[in-house]
Amino acid sequence: MVYLVESRRGQKAYFYLVENVKLSSGKRKQFRKYVGLQRPSETRLEILSGNFKKKIEGEKQRLFGYHYLLPDEIKKIDGINSSFLNRYFVLNPVEREQFDKNFVNVFVYNSNSIEGSTLTPKEVELLLQEDIAPNRPLEDVLEAKGAQKTLEYIKQAKEELNEKFLLKLHEIYFKETKPFIAGKFKTKDNLVRGASFDTSPAKYVLVDMQNYFKDYEKLKKQLHPLELAAWAHWKLEKIHPFQDGNGRIGRIIMNYVLNKNKYQMIDIKTKEKQKYFKALTKCDKENSAEALARLLVKRFEKQYKHSLTKLG
Repeated sequence: MVYLVESRRGQKAYFYLVENVKLSSGKRKQFRKYVGLQRPSETRLEILSGNFKKKIEGEKQRLFGYHYLLPDEIKKIDGINSSFLNRYFVLNPVEREQFDKNFVNVFVYNSNSIEGSTLTPKEVELLLQEDIAPNRPLEDVLEAKGAQKTLEYIKQAKEELNEKFLLKLHEIYFKETKPFIAGKFKTKDNLVRGASFDTSPAKYVLVDMQNYFKDYEKLKKQLHPLELAAWAHWKLEKIHPFQDGNGRIGRIIMNYVLNKNKYQMIDIKTKEKQKYFKALTKCDKENSAEALARLLVKRFEKQYKHSLTKLG
């Protein structure tokens, strides 16, 4: 995190922007930038910090080859993913199907619960696997089914991430509950529920989304898949292109990126939603997906490091 430091030499005060970057376990590199003899205003400090952060990101990419994660973190994630796949593919077809269905159940429950769904984990399981509808609001029931269809769609998708594909995902998810906005970009300004940052005004959404897809094409050649998944999710939340359902589609896109690159999909737990919202807010403040990428590293490790060890 970038912070301001005052250094005194005699009667004079010198102000610097500083960030300590972790290189590996127990090693750090400090970046400093002199910003003058006067403490900058809050507005000026925000601009200077943003520019300094961008410069550091370039230096980190030169040092590590990635933007957000360290080489040992990348190595750990790759190892966990590879080890899990080895255990997964020795399962018989029935066991693999059971594992896949369980992920869908928990992902649908948590992703919709984060947004206020009233369905319990067991009700979601019975609905998705046995088609037994609970006595709950119809919208919650239909959106659980919509989430299931959308998740299954991305698991088989061959398309690249573009406007047509993104709108298709939103349509699949919400066509039964929000037909007037399903598969369409927003026409009114909106906010991020649970996080405190501004989103793109409706009149700029088309341009911002065009830039989003261009940036994605560039970054997918530079970032590790988990980093790219974090960026794709955070940046979509920052734009907030849909009138409703942005968080749910953002988590779908995150998993689309992981699945497309042969990494396991991540389930963000409802009980961890405050950490998740704080990570998104920090991403906005620093104009970087690093905070979300680090959260995903922890979730990935917790979810897959020991998964199937009793069966594999």
